[in-house]
Amino acid sequence: MINKQFIPQVLPPKVKSSWKDYQLTEAFLSMKGDKKKWSEIAFTLKYTGNNTLINLTLGSLFKSHPILNSVIWGNTVPKRIEELGTGWNRYFYKPQSVEVEINWVLQCLKKHKNILKQFVSLRDKIEKYILLGEYSKAESLLEESLRSIGYTVWYYEMRLTIAGLQNDLSKAIGIISNFNTIHKDLKRGIVPIILSNIFSRSQRSVPSYEYDTELYSRYKKNRTEFQNDRYNYYLFRLNYYQNYNIDDLSVALMMESLNSVIDRYILMDYILRSYKIKNVNNDGIVSDFATMLYDITSDRRWMPYILLSKCENLPKEYYDKDFISILDKYYTGEYDDVISECKEFISNKPYHFDVLKLYCRALLFKNNGFKQIANNADSVLNEIASLIYSVMTEQDNAVSLDLLYQRCKNLYGLSFACGLDYYIKEEKKWDKDPWLHLSTMSCFDPLFTTTFEDNAEKLIYLDWGLKHGEGSVVIPYQKRRVEKLTTEESKVVAYIREVDNAKITFENKEYEKAIVLWNSIIEKNTEYIPTVQTAVEYTFMSYINMGVAYRQKAIRFYVEKYIENKAFVSKVDTRQFMMDIKNSRYEGLKNDIDFLIFILLNAENYPQKQFVLESYCKYENATYPSDLLDKLKKRDHRKVELFLYLLVTDDLLYHHYKLKSTLDVLDEKIKIVSYLKSEFLPNDLYSNMCTELMHEIVAYRGMKKLDDSKIFVNEDAIMKYELCKIDDLYDRFKKQAALARSNRVFVLVNGSDFSHNNAADLIDDIATYSNNAIEEVALQIFNVIRYAFLKSRFGLGTYLSTRIRHGVFEGELRSDFERLNLILNQSGQQYMPSDYWSVEYSLDSEMRKNLYQAQMKFSQNIDFLISTFKDSVIQIRVDEDDGRQGEFNYAVNTKELCDRLMDIESKTQDRESFCKSVMTYLWEITEKRLEIIRERITDQLKPDIFRYLQTLELCIDSLSGHNTLTADLKTAINNARAALTNKLTKVENWFHRQETKFEDFDIENHIRMTMEQAARYYSDVQFEMNVKMVSLPAQIRSEYSSSMFDLFFIFLTNMLKYSKETSQRIFQINSQMLNDDIIKISLINDLQSNIQENELNHLFEKKMNDIAKLQQEGGSGLVKAMTIVKYDFGNTNNTFTIKAIEGKCVVNVLFNIKDMLVDEKNIIS
Repeated sequence: MINKQFIPQVLPPKVKSSWKDYQLTEAFLSMKGDKKKWSEIAFTLKYTGNNTLINLTLGSLFKSHPILNSVIWGNTVPKRIEELGTGWNRYFYKPQSVEVEINWVLQCLKKHKNILKQFVSLRDKIEKYILLGEYSKAESLLEESLRSIGYTVWYYEMRLTIAGLQNDLSKAIGIISNFNTIHKDLKRGIVPIILSNIFSRSQRSVPSYEYDTELYSRYKKNRTEFQNDRYNYYLFRLNYYQNYNIDDLSVALMMESLNSVIDRYILMDYILRSYKIKNVNNDGIVSDFATMLYDITSDRRWMPYILLSKCENLPKEYYDKDFISILDKYYTGEYDDVISECKEFISNKPYHFDVLKLYCRALLFKNNGFKQIANNADSVLNEIASLIYSVMTEQDNAVSLDLLYQRCKNLYGLSFACGLDYYIKEEKKWDKDPWLHLSTMSCFDPLFTTTFEDNAEKLIYLDWGLKHGEGSVVIPYQKRRVEKLTTEESKVVAYIREVDNAKITFENKEYEKAIVLWNSIIEKNTEYIPTVQTAVEYTFMSYINMGVAYRQKAIRFYVEKYIENKAFVSKVDTRQFMMDIKNSRYEGLKNDIDFLIFILLNAENYPQKQFVLESYCKYENATYPSDLLDKLKKRDHRKVELFLYLLVTDDLLYHHYKLKSTLDVLDEKIKIVSYLKSEFLPNDLYSNMCTELMHEIVAYRGMKKLDDSKIFVNEDAIMKYELCKIDDLYDRFKKQAALARSNRVFVLVNGSDFSHNNAADLIDDIATYSNNAIEEVALQIFNVIRYAFLKSRFGLGTYLSTRIRHGVFEGELRSDFERLNLILNQSGQQYMPSDYWSVEYSLDSEMRKNLYQAQMKFSQNIDFLISTFKDSVIQIRVDEDDGRQGEFNYAVNTKELCDRLMDIESKTQDRESFCKSVMTYLWEITEKRLEIIRERITDQLKPDIFRYLQTLELCIDSLSGHNTLTADLKTAINNARAALTNKLTKVENWFHRQETKFEDFDIENHIRMTMEQAARYYSDVQFEMNVKMVSLPAQIRSEYSSSMFDLFFIFLTNMLKYSKETSQRIFQINSQMLNDDIIKISLINDLQSNIQENELNHLFEKKMNDIAKLQQEGGSGLVKAMTIVKYDFGNTNNTFTIKAIEGKCVVNVLFNIKDMLVDEKNIIS
């Protein structure tokens, strides 16, 4: 046996700040090249704060041990793709101080001063070219950057941004595929995951909100502390403006240290911005760090940070005379000059977002519509400017704001995005910190004074500007503003002076005076939405600050401005006010229509809305909301219309305690919408709402009344309301499907794998890869459709909740036990004794106690069984990470999904047919899960219930001494077994798909039902219908229900509207078979007395000849009716005629019913 000599392990020494350079050198050399131990020494060196030791000693060591440079600093300037993000500095030690980590990075940056200066120059030029749409110039400079500054994440981010703006999917996929091809076997670094997410973010077809949600969902699933750190880094790095306030900024610095020195420098901007936002006490240290960074790079971006503590000795280039000239012209109302100077400024410095806002405001005041700001009409800068102009001018700017947010997400890698994102946050009333905006002010701007708390600092700043800008109007004006001096006479235009004077009055807490000033501003500037928005915001705040007694005035003011123009109130943040009035139980507020509208507009949850609505109904002595219609006739019509519109467009009525069913809600809605249509100006909106509601009513009334199925998905509604805006995502899927069918090979990130990264102290690549070009987008589009199918208001989950989960399931299974007095009911956590047996059989206390114990145990067992089954079986799961159990399991194998979606895409032509086919696939999954659920009812639920019944029976046997009671209890248990056998069969039958939405129908009943709905429009018309219809050999098939309704609705409403006005109008409707297949249905009514039949027939002929309108959305009712008869009924030979003859209007509808009838085989079955 060989003796192995014991070799003691050498532990890395902890570096002290007092060490000399030879001690540090000796410490590194003693580790014999052990990279991990070198990293440990470097970590303790970092926390000495001894920059001299860091720089001098390490510098000399790197010369003799080059590999040490990679272990400590990583690959700072990668010259090859495989070097990016793969340095030896991948050992992770939990950081303890943000400031120490910033200092460490700064020491690294100092060594690359020349490269960083080159980068700053390149960055500004490339961002300029991207914004101006000069993509080839930007790409040329990017390729040049590889030679001068090496490979960087920034390089790839810019290339992906350009490809996204060009809408060139193939190009973007090629970029990341080429990178991944080289990196997939290295298993080092984090760049592949970063680029995969940047690829998604840069695509126009990836909805921005979906990107936010998906990214957060993916990285919130924390496993260990280290993985939590990693995820926070990804959220911060990939979606900064949504996650700028993460807990630990130091981890982000450490993670980024794997990448190029350029990428570390870029991240430093985000880090310092967030560090300042976290705590105002950080201002001094942030300013110091920014000063160091400016000394290294001369980068204008650090100027706002430097100014946090240094307002003197600023570089003269900080003053931009062109920008101040624009401000001066704007403040003095020289809008033509503002427009021309903004164009010139933007052509050189397009990253200055505030100039874009000034340009759009100048256009607004010129009132000549939008004019492009950049020469390239297709540039993203023009697109954004146009959207900003729309936001400033539209009454409802939600769509424009969403488009802006989408484009902002695509441009996240550009400094321009910071200003744009803040603007969107302002408009959407999202939480935000002012520094997000102020930190973008890289040149002198009087508005930057809002950074300073102290007026003296503000004036020092402005005086510095005056030294460089003699003759400026805006700077001395801003000085007066700082000194809170109102200005009457000035070159500054009246509206700016008046707004600032009103703000000063508000800040001085002279609220009544401020309200007068703000109202004057509103009156003078109603065409300029941004100005009115400011005035409305301050007026509302003034009323609130005046106390409880003025709350009602604040609410009335808000509602009136909303009615004038919805956009006027868009800047008012009502959240705190809503909490205050709720907490004070609505003190100082009247139960009137203003209050009701305000709550409906601003409450974030239904209970608050419902409480206020029901209180108002009670106040007006109205049982149902529709009972308010007569009571509201004498109120302000504008407010009545708004209140009723909000009532029917919200889902609020579904929560009304008096409306017990969907049909009740729909009937209530149709009453309200019919009132809106009849009482207010002609409005297609109300007509369309009526039609939609009637379709829903027809659907529910025609729905199969089979209680043996509770599984339903409203696919038509999902297509119409949930999947109507996924065209971009569908187009992207089609494009990537085409790429997948090509012979090109792609390597794309498709997930994360921790199995090869067990060491918590290593930052290694956890990406998994796929050569499937559609995997990511296939999952995206499937997730969207699956969510709509399962969890939207028309999805399976909604119907499971209302038809099964919410009390129905337990009610069904418990009901026979309750009827037979075998089970107890709960009060709180306690089961309450039943008096039935004790009273009926005069039981003594001991017998009562024993019986109660037996029943209580049985009740607990049954309730637990029902609850467990409901929660573990009748639940929807969408992925393996979903913590809930549930047999409605829609987690799918990725390869199977991709194959299926590729097959569907090849067989469908458009978004609608594609989505319907995917829902067919989801139904296939559902059918399999339903079969499993039925088996569990039969094989598990039923035996368990019967076992508990048997246990109860055994307990009954132990109740000796009362034979009659025992016998009757056993009879009840046997009756329960028989009843439960039938009940469980019924419950099992719930879990079948409800195959069809409508019942098959006969025409006469359908006409009568349609007339019932049409008559709602004309409640004052009295009529009699004489209907004589021939019998058909079978009913009409259910799929024609909706179009048959639409057809007769058109004719019957015309009859009600245009027929002769008599006390009782007579309508004749009859039919006859012209041959075996053709039916003729005639609708006849009396014409009004003053009608000239020849003229009316000429009008009919003109409309009937207008065939071109058949393919149009609009057109008369007659044209729409012809479309239904010919195309919806599926036979172009179908037609109808309309003619005035002998004082009557006669409509004859002729259509072939052969293919519309229910198949005889189905009738027999």
